[in-house]
Amino acid sequence: MQTILILNGPNLNLLGRREPEIYGHETLADVEARCRAVCPAGVSIDLRQSNHEGVLIDWIHEARESATAIVINPGAFTHTSIAILDALNAFEGPVIEVHVSNVHRREAFRHHSYVSGRADGVIAGFGIEGYEAATRRICTLIGAGH
Repeated sequence: MQTILILNGPNLNLLGRREPEIYGHETLADVEARCRAVCPAGVSIDLRQSNHEGVLIDWIHEARESATAIVINPGAFTHTSIAILDALNAFEGPVIEVHVSNVHRREAFRHHSYVSGRADGVIAGFGIEGYEAATRRICTLIGAGH
C-alpha cells in the first residue's frame, strides 16, 4: 500500500466556515472524501491538519518512513517557514503544494512561498479541487495506475 500524506497548516481546520467568499464552503472532510475517491487501488490517504509548525515538521519527518508522497497546504507557513522547507527537503518522495485560493491575487506578502522551492508542482486557486488534482498528479508520479 502506498500512502499519500495530505498536510494542512494553520486555520485550515476552519475550512468551510472561515471566509467562505475566499475559501468556499467545503470542509477538510470533503477534501479527504474527494481525494480518496480519485485514488486507485493500492493508494491510501492520510489527511492531517495542525495549527502548529513543529507538529507539521514532525509529520513530515515521520513521512520519510510512512508515506510515498506529500500533498501540503502549509497555510500561512507557506510564506514564513524555512523549517518546513528544510523538513520537506529531507523527504525523498514527490511533494505537491496546494492553495485553495489564488495567492497571487491576494496581498503581496502571499506571493512568496518557501515551500515552492521544494515542490514538484504547485496548484493555487482551484478551491478544494486543487487537492484532487494534486492527488491525481501524485498517483502519476508514483506510478499508481487508475
